[in-house]
Amino acid sequence: MVSAQEIVLRLLDADGAPVPGAVMELLSGSSVASTSTGLREARIDQLDKEFVPTVTTIVVGGSASFPNSDDILHHVYSFSGAKTFDTPLYGSDANSQYREMFEVPGVVEIGCNIHDWMLAYIYVGESDLMAISDDVGVAGLTNIPPGQYRLRVWHSRLDAPQNSVEQDIVIEAGRTEEVELTVELARDRRVRRAPSANRKRYR
Repeated sequence: MVSAQEIVLRLLDADGAPVPGAVMELLSGSSVASTSTGLREARIDQLDKEFVPTVTTIVVGGSASFPNSDDILHHVYSFSGAKTFDTPLYGSDANSQYREMFEVPGVVEIGCNIHDWMLAYIYVGESDLMAISDDVGVAGLTNIPPGQYRLRVWHSRLDAPQNSVEQDIVIEAGRTEEVELTVELARDRRVRRAPSANRKRYR
């Protein structure tokens, strides 16, 4: 029986502040088949005119649904290289109609043509060894097979090619690998949400 081993990543920006919403993925020479339903079937809701969650991880071959929990119409689209799709405007009565498959690894940026500030990311990973950093910038994985890995870290504002950085690490049996990374973040260029006193209006 192999004893448990894990990795804990702490991610900070140049000012020492935690970086939430970053994806950590471990890559190895051997493919790792996902046994987690949560990484094969994602759900990205539309609530209070925002995508929830903002960052989602799925493995190659997984799918995502886009329910609309608002009382107005929404529209979901992506022009990303890893996946292009375009839904029509739809309300909650059509929640079961819109599901997309993701068969190419990469990052899929999704938006809504009606509400320009709505933005979210689907990270399509090559393995199921993925985690998203929390509000204090920490991401962790447990029960990792020992061996040599390539650690990839992605964030939508990470100032690096393809918004990601990589480094080699070794996972040893029965040990916790602790990694702390300081990264440069680009300025947030997201469209600001338009104010509205009436929730039934588009804005």
